[in-house]
This record gives sequence, structure tokens and C-alpha cells, in this order.
Amino acid sequence: MPAPTPPDDTGAEQAAIIADLALEVEHLARTVAGLTAAPTGRPSVGSDLPPPPRPWCWPRMPHTKKADRLGELGDWMTQVLFTWASAQRAVLPCWPRHWDVVEELSMLYCCWKTAYLWEGATAGDAAEYLDRWLPNALARIEVRLRPCGQGHHPDGKRRADTATLTPVQDELRWL
Repeated sequence: MPAPTPPDDTGAEQAAIIADLALEVEHLARTVAGLTAAPTGRPSVGSDLPPPPRPWCWPRMPHTKKADRLGELGDWMTQVLFTWASAQRAVLPCWPRHWDVVEELSMLYCCWKTAYLWEGATAGDAAEYLDRWLPNALARIEVRLRPCGQGHHPDGKRRADTATLTPVQDELRWL
């Protein structure tokens, strides 16, 4: 039996089918790209952005590096954190002697750097920092430092804890 002869418009039908398939593949590619992005809306792992800031691991850090990091943390607290009067009230000047508070503050610093300095940051990161990380960290710090009982710290001039911080840094450098 002879093969059926194709109709004359076969080329046009095939071109239409190919065009439809190309549109469907393009749509699927966009869908897959959206699914492989991180759930937070951050760029996926293969993007060209640098990774977000990493938290510090105080227990594994050499003492001299701890001293340097405490200085960095103290500078950030003076320049940024203490712009909030609630932070000045919650974080008593003895904070460098409380490693649980140092951990909390360094986590807060990492969250701040992620929200405000990281190239991949979004407005949502800043909102989460202000709405979630900052108030909750300050509440935990306030509870942890409550036994110190150093009294009321009135709202006023921004505090610098250099006098308290420097001896702790020096001790760490001597270890």
C-alpha cells in the first residue's frame, strides 16, 4: 500500500506546532527558575552575588581575634545600635563580661549586616530586622542583664562602652 501523501500545508502546521512548543518550553523554564530560587526571594546558590554575612563562632575563635571582633561589635553598637534608646536601656555597660549577651549582640550585628550591607538584601530583610530580630534580641538581653542591677539608663547622649570594652579586649590579647 502506498504511503499517504501529506497535505500541502504540512510545513505551516509543523511550524505552528514548533512555535507553540517553544512558548511552552519558555514558560516552563521561567517556572523552574522561580522554583529553584531560595524561598526567601533571595538569589539562588548559583547567582553571582556574594554569600550573606556569616555569624561568628566565638568558642572556636582565637583570643586575639575575639578581642578584635569585640572591638568591631562595640563600634557597631556605638554607631548603629545605640541610636535606639531602647537598646541603650537594655544593653548595660557590663555586656562584654556576659558571653551569652555577646553571642546575642553578634547575631544581631550579623542580621543587621545582612539586612543593610549585603548586596542581595531586600526591603523585607530590613523589615524583618526591625520587626523581629532587633526587638526580640533586646528583650532577651534585658532579661539576661537584669541581675546586674546597674540602675536606670536615661535616654540621652549616645553611649560608647570603650572604657568597659578595652580591658576585656586587653585580657583576651594576653591569653
